[in-house]
Amino acid sequence: MVVVDSSALIPLSWVGRLGLVETTFETVRTTDAVRDEVLVEGKPGTASLQHFLKGVEVVETPPQSEEVATLEGIAVADASVILMAADDEAILLGNDMALIEVARSHGVECWWVTTLLLHGAKSGALSATEAVDILYDLVDAGMNLDPNVYAQVQRKLQELGD
Repeated sequence: MVVVDSSALIPLSWVGRLGLVETTFETVRTTDAVRDEVLVEGKPGTASLQHFLKGVEVVETPPQSEEVATLEGIAVADASVILMAADDEAILLGNDMALIEVARSHGVECWWVTTLLLHGAKSGALSATEAVDILYDLVDAGMNLDPNVYAQVQRKLQELGD
């Protein structure tokens, strides 16, 4: 099972690759706070996100999310997915450094969007070449990724293709 954050959903929607989440994980969940963050009329990817979220279990934001958000210095939506992932012992899929750091401090296993691509290439769900192309598309569309991380992931994907 995976709990998805807006920081992963938005860039995947920009490049039309939300299906990677569904093909990788049997159960996909998020909170209504994340749903409200991503469904913004007129923003790129909103239609695909709306369609994607029809197949996702969207649960109510845990009541303690505001308190955790204040204590940890993160957004309420981020706190909501951390709490959900911790309660469900699920993987948290995100692409936000603060979110990942706080989630890990709560004992939550975290995947970056790049982890999703690497897993897809290792499992055979994607070819290494396709994963590199998606990586490029994500960065080109505006996903925040450190150039060193980009180079490392690209190299690892190319090794998988050899």
